[in-house]
Amino acid sequence: MRSLLVLVLITAGSACAQDASLRLGGKDVPLAPEVQARLASLAREMFSRCGPNTLQHPGNFGLAALGTEKRWASVVGGSRLRIRFAEPFVSTSHLGGTLGVSEAVVGLGQQGLFVGPNFSRHGATLVEHLQCEYLPALELACLPALAPLLPASYRETCARLERDPQGRIVMPPPDIAPSCS
Repeated sequence: MRSLLVLVLITAGSACAQDASLRLGGKDVPLAPEVQARLASLAREMFSRCGPNTLQHPGNFGLAALGTEKRWASVVGGSRLRIRFAEPFVSTSHLGGTLGVSEAVVGLGQQGLFVGPNFSRHGATLVEHLQCEYLPALELACLPALAPLLPASYRETCARLERDPQGRIVMPPPDIAPSCS
Protein backbone atom coordinates (compact mmCIF):
# COMPACT_ATOMS: atom_id res chain seq x y z
CA MET A 1 0.00 0.00 0.00
CA ARG A 2 2.78 2.40 0.93
CA SER A 3 4.65 1.79 -2.34
CA LEU A 4 1.43 2.43 -4.26
CA LEU A 5 1.04 5.78 -2.50
CA VAL A 6 4.64 6.72 -3.35
CA LEU A 7 4.06 5.76 -6.99
CA VAL A 8 0.89 7.89 -7.13
CA LEU A 9 2.71 10.87 -5.62
CA ILE A 10 5.61 10.54 -8.06
CA THR A 11 3.23 10.27 -11.00
CA ALA A 12 1.22 13.28 -9.82
CA GLY A 13 4.39 15.30 -9.34
CA SER A 14 5.68 14.53 -12.80
CA ALA A 15 2.29 15.28 -14.35
CA CYS A 16 2.46 18.78 -12.84
CA ALA A 17 6.08 19.35 -13.78
CA GLN A 18 6.94 22.31 -15.96
CA ASP A 19 9.81 21.82 -18.34
CA ALA A 20 11.78 24.24 -20.49
CA SER A 21 14.58 23.09 -22.74
CA LEU A 22 16.97 25.04 -24.92
CA ARG A 23 18.60 23.68 -28.04
CA LEU A 24 21.25 25.70 -29.89
CA GLY A 25 23.10 24.58 -32.98
CA GLY A 26 21.68 21.08 -32.64
CA LYS A 27 22.88 20.64 -29.05
CA ASP A 28 20.79 20.60 -25.88
CA VAL A 29 21.82 23.26 -23.37
CA PRO A 30 21.06 22.66 -19.68
CA LEU A 31 19.03 25.35 -17.93
CA ALA A 32 18.84 26.05 -14.21
CA PRO A 33 15.35 25.56 -12.71
CA GLU A 34 14.92 29.30 -12.06
CA VAL A 35 15.79 30.07 -15.70
CA GLN A 36 13.30 27.44 -16.86
CA ALA A 37 10.61 29.03 -14.68
CA ARG A 38 11.32 32.53 -16.04
CA LEU A 39 11.32 31.29 -19.64
CA ALA A 40 8.03 29.49 -19.07
CA SER A 41 6.51 32.65 -17.60
CA LEU A 42 7.65 34.77 -20.55
CA ALA A 43 6.48 32.16 -23.07
CA ARG A 44 3.07 32.02 -21.41
CA GLU A 45 2.88 35.82 -21.61
CA MET A 46 4.07 35.76 -25.22
CA PHE A 47 1.52 33.15 -26.34
CA SER A 48 -1.37 34.67 -24.38
CA ARG A 49 -2.28 36.77 -27.41
CA CYS A 50 -1.18 36.09 -30.96
CA GLY A 51 -2.20 37.01 -34.47
CA PRO A 52 -3.29 34.45 -37.04
CA ASN A 53 -2.65 30.75 -36.57
CA THR A 54 -2.64 27.83 -38.97
CA LEU A 55 -5.67 26.14 -37.41
CA GLN A 56 -8.17 29.00 -37.29
CA HIS A 57 -6.75 31.31 -39.97
CA PRO A 58 -5.10 29.06 -42.58
CA GLY A 59 -5.74 31.61 -45.32
CA ASN A 60 -3.13 33.87 -43.74
CA PHE A 61 -0.54 31.15 -44.35
CA GLY A 62 -1.59 30.05 -47.83
CA LEU A 63 -0.27 26.64 -48.80
CA ALA A 64 2.26 26.89 -45.96
CA ALA A 65 -0.61 26.04 -43.58
CA LEU A 66 -0.31 22.47 -44.85
CA GLY A 67 3.34 22.24 -43.79
CA THR A 68 2.98 23.04 -40.10
CA GLU A 69 4.18 19.64 -38.89
CA LYS A 70 7.24 19.75 -41.14
CA ARG A 71 8.16 23.27 -39.95
CA TRP A 72 7.58 22.22 -36.31
CA ALA A 73 9.97 19.29 -36.74
CA SER A 74 12.57 21.53 -38.36
CA VAL A 75 12.41 24.09 -35.55
CA VAL A 76 12.40 21.43 -32.82
CA GLY A 77 15.57 19.94 -34.31
CA GLY A 78 17.28 23.33 -34.64
CA SER A 79 17.88 26.25 -32.32
CA ARG A 80 14.81 26.72 -30.18
CA LEU A 81 13.21 26.99 -26.80
CA ARG A 82 10.63 24.33 -25.92
CA ILE A 83 8.31 24.64 -22.95
CA ARG A 84 5.87 22.09 -21.59
CA PHE A 85 3.56 23.96 -19.24
CA ALA A 86 2.46 22.52 -15.92
CA GLU A 87 -0.98 24.03 -16.45
CA PRO A 88 -2.42 24.52 -19.94
CA PHE A 89 -3.68 28.00 -20.75
CA VAL A 90 -5.66 29.76 -23.46
CA SER A 91 -4.13 31.73 -26.31
CA THR A 92 -6.42 34.33 -27.87
CA SER A 93 -6.01 35.39 -31.49
CA HIS A 94 -6.24 39.03 -32.57
CA LEU A 95 -8.37 37.73 -35.44
CA GLY A 96 -10.78 35.83 -33.22
CA GLY A 97 -10.75 32.43 -31.61
CA THR A 98 -8.95 30.76 -28.76
CA LEU A 99 -6.68 27.75 -28.50
CA GLY A 100 -5.44 25.66 -25.62
CA VAL A 101 -1.67 25.65 -25.11
CA SER A 102 0.13 22.96 -23.14
CA GLU A 103 3.43 23.13 -25.04
CA ALA A 104 5.21 25.90 -26.94
CA VAL A 105 8.19 25.92 -29.27
CA VAL A 106 9.92 29.21 -30.05
CA GLY A 107 12.53 29.32 -32.79
CA LEU A 108 15.75 31.23 -32.14
CA GLY A 109 17.89 32.54 -34.98
CA GLN A 110 15.78 30.85 -37.64
CA GLN A 111 15.16 32.19 -41.13
CA GLY A 112 16.42 35.66 -40.29
CA LEU A 113 14.05 36.02 -37.34
CA PHE A 114 15.21 37.14 -33.93
CA VAL A 115 12.39 35.13 -32.33
CA GLY A 116 10.23 32.62 -34.19
CA PRO A 117 8.68 30.78 -35.82
CA ASN A 118 6.32 30.04 -32.94
CA PHE A 119 4.29 26.88 -32.43
CA SER A 120 1.96 25.54 -29.80
CA ARG A 121 0.50 22.15 -29.10
CA HIS A 122 -2.41 21.05 -26.99
CA GLY A 123 -3.17 17.35 -27.15
CA ALA A 124 -2.82 16.31 -30.78
CA THR A 125 -3.43 19.83 -32.10
CA LEU A 126 -0.29 21.46 -33.48
CA VAL A 127 -0.49 25.12 -34.52
CA GLU A 128 1.87 27.75 -35.90
CA HIS A 129 1.30 31.31 -34.70
CA LEU A 130 2.21 34.69 -36.11
CA GLN A 131 2.51 37.97 -34.23
CA CYS A 132 2.56 36.71 -30.67
CA GLU A 133 3.11 39.29 -27.95
CA TYR A 134 6.22 41.16 -29.07
CA LEU A 135 7.72 42.51 -25.86
CA PRO A 136 7.63 39.18 -23.97
CA ALA A 137 9.24 37.59 -27.05
CA LEU A 138 12.07 40.12 -26.85
CA GLU A 139 12.36 39.60 -23.08
CA LEU A 140 12.65 35.87 -23.67
CA ALA A 141 15.45 36.24 -26.23
CA CYS A 142 17.21 38.89 -24.13
CA LEU A 143 17.04 37.06 -20.82
CA PRO A 144 20.42 37.71 -19.16
CA ALA A 145 20.84 34.02 -18.29
CA LEU A 146 20.72 33.16 -22.01
CA ALA A 147 23.13 35.90 -23.13
CA PRO A 148 26.31 33.81 -22.88
CA LEU A 149 24.62 30.93 -24.71
CA LEU A 150 23.12 32.77 -27.68
CA PRO A 151 25.07 34.16 -30.65
CA ALA A 152 26.78 37.54 -30.28
CA SER A 153 24.16 39.12 -32.57
CA TYR A 154 21.55 38.51 -29.84
CA ARG A 155 23.68 40.23 -27.20
CA GLU A 156 24.29 43.18 -29.54
CA THR A 157 20.60 43.55 -30.36
CA CYS A 158 19.53 43.19 -26.73
CA ALA A 159 22.07 45.81 -25.64
CA ARG A 160 20.42 48.37 -27.97
CA LEU A 161 16.95 47.89 -26.47
CA GLU A 162 15.69 50.40 -23.94
CA ARG A 163 14.38 49.18 -20.59
CA ASP A 164 11.94 50.71 -18.12
CA PRO A 165 12.72 51.24 -14.41
CA GLN A 166 11.61 47.65 -13.67
CA GLY A 167 14.08 46.33 -16.24
CA ARG A 168 11.47 45.32 -18.83
CA ILE A 169 12.06 46.09 -22.49
CA VAL A 170 10.01 48.97 -23.87
CA MET A 171 8.79 49.12 -27.46
CA PRO A 172 11.87 49.73 -29.61
CA PRO A 173 11.85 52.20 -32.48
CA PRO A 174 11.37 50.57 -35.90
CA ASP A 175 14.97 51.14 -36.97
CA ILE A 176 16.32 48.82 -34.27
CA ALA A 177 13.31 46.56 -33.66
CA PRO A 178 14.30 42.94 -34.29
CA SER A 179 12.04 40.76 -36.39
CA CYS A 180 9.80 38.26 -34.64
CA SER A 181 7.28 36.00 -36.35
